[in-house]
Amino acid sequence: MLLATACGQKEGVHTLAAGSGAASGATGADAGLGLSPDVKSGSGAAQGAEGAAIGRTGAAAGAANSGSQSAAGKAAAAGAAQGGSDTTGVSADTITLGVHGPVTGAAPFPATSFDLGKDLFFNFINEKGGIAGRKVKVVFEDDGYNPSQAVAVCKKMVQQDHVFMLVGLGGTDQIVACSQYAASAGVPYTSEGVSEHALSTLSNYFGLSMTYKAQGLLLAQYMKNVLHVTRVGMIRANTANFDDAHTAFLQAAQQAGLQVTFDRALDKNADNQTAFSAGGSICGNRASAPEAVYPLLSPSIWVQVVAGANAQACNPIWSGVGITAGLNTVGTAACGVAPTTKAHFFSPFPGLNVADQVDPDYNRAYRQQHGQAGDDIGWGIWGLEKVVSAMLAAPGRNLSRQSFISASTGKSYTTGVWPTVNFAVSHFGGTAVHVLQLDCTKQQYVSEQMNKSSF
Repeated sequence: MLLATACGQKEGVHTLAAGSGAASGATGADAGLGLSPDVKSGSGAAQGAEGAAIGRTGAAAGAANSGSQSAAGKAAAAGAAQGGSDTTGVSADTITLGVHGPVTGAAPFPATSFDLGKDLFFNFINEKGGIAGRKVKVVFEDDGYNPSQAVAVCKKMVQQDHVFMLVGLGGTDQIVACSQYAASAGVPYTSEGVSEHALSTLSNYFGLSMTYKAQGLLLAQYMKNVLHVTRVGMIRANTANFDDAHTAFLQAAQQAGLQVTFDRALDKNADNQTAFSAGGSICGNRASAPEAVYPLLSPSIWVQVVAGANAQACNPIWSGVGITAGLNTVGTAACGVAPTTKAHFFSPFPGLNVADQVDPDYNRAYRQQHGQAGDDIGWGIWGLEKVVSAMLAAPGRNLSRQSFISASTGKSYTTGVWPTVNFAVSHFGGTAVHVLQLDCTKQQYVSEQMNKSSF
């Protein structure tokens, strides 16, 4: 699904956005999207009030942080305070989105997977009339699994390509850095759910799956009640954006009566030998070696950790959260270095093995557009873009950056692939997870459980 931010945006700066009461009464899905009708919203008046409140919050934040905001951010603040409507990236017949993802740097992801999957769903609905009569165009950039590069490509998409909003496909530090830049520029931003601490003050940000902090409680429950282990561990990248995930898991493990017998942080960009050695240290004390280990690392580093542990005849059950470690290309690599690898990961999308049952349009569209069956990277992007499409449909024809934020706030979206997304309480909308299990005999992850909110 993956540091210090390089965008110059200070933590805690609020997004600047105002709502549109007229737009917000629209429903969040239309027949052309093939989405469930279970898209809930309040009245247009209530949404308008929410939008006005957001606008006032944004304006206040803009005044308080004027020294650190870009010119674009100040302009957005002024527009929000006056109830203005920023329609950058929206024309009479087109919506332009900016999407970034870790094509390089995090794992041996096939570059073609992102290229073929980046606009698959939008191409599919464009043939059916698009969203409220507009067709969606995608601008895609590789963020290199690096927050500085991520901010650079996000700025490029906003300032040169003039996209309406930004979408992050994976990599916590990259998502945090770009979402904070987007807040300074008054641009809506969506991604999988990652850190809460770094993003909780950004009203332009919408998390489409459960945050790592929220998943920590589920993971402790899963380890105890499904894996039936008593000793657990965690190995994580030493980015501050994982601190809330780390704390939440340790607290949840203690509450569940689990013993945390291993807890180590690695440099986010650790070399192969360092990662290999760290894996070998997991069972350093055989008497208290963890039976299950939560890895919160880039896929390439996790594979080396698995290899190092296996070299010491140390083979815990790997169980964690996120997207990228649960992709088939990563599972294949883990099975390659340790053929008996046991791994279970939470994911916002189910395994590719059930795609035809969950949403048969995916493989049909993939074959029609690309002449082959789709992979799980495309499957995950398809599910995310179904949610984004429902959010874009919510304001109807009156789509602006402000009406998008206002109309999405407080609404629930059920789209069939990702679990229901509900923004009634906050902009962290994830409500459940799918569980993937690695099958090394098939070199792929398969669905173990779907739409789980407790274990």
